Amino acid sequence: MHIRKLAVTAVTAAVLAGGAVLTGGGVAAAADARVSAAASCSYDTLTALESVKIRTDRKLGATAVGLLPKGKSGRGCDPTGTGISGQSYNLCGKKDNSWVILSYGGHRGWVPSACIKQWR
Repeated sequence: MHIRKLAVTAVTAAVLAGGAVLTGGGVAAAADARVSAAASCSYDTLTALESVKIRTDRKLGATAVGLLPKGKSGRGCDPTGTGISGQSYNLCGKKDNSWVILSYGGHRGWVPSACIKQWR
């Protein structure tokens, strides 16, 4: 479990920084795979289906650093293609626990996948 948290943290840091990631010698293979996914993650246009807060972590209680208004688009990245698991939520008409990384209006953070439409 600890390695998984490290892997997700590495992916988050890599994507939010917008750069490549270098891993240390003690990182497990699972972490390396996620870091590789982040390094190759393409940024897509993400449009809000409803107004959604951009948060510092993948949970509803995390600090909101910005807002993606309904109908507005930001740039986001989903290194797994299905979102990264976080706190479960019931938002935008869907129960889910997947989150994606988003940048909008100078703010970067996490938004619930259910509240955005992805355009590749």
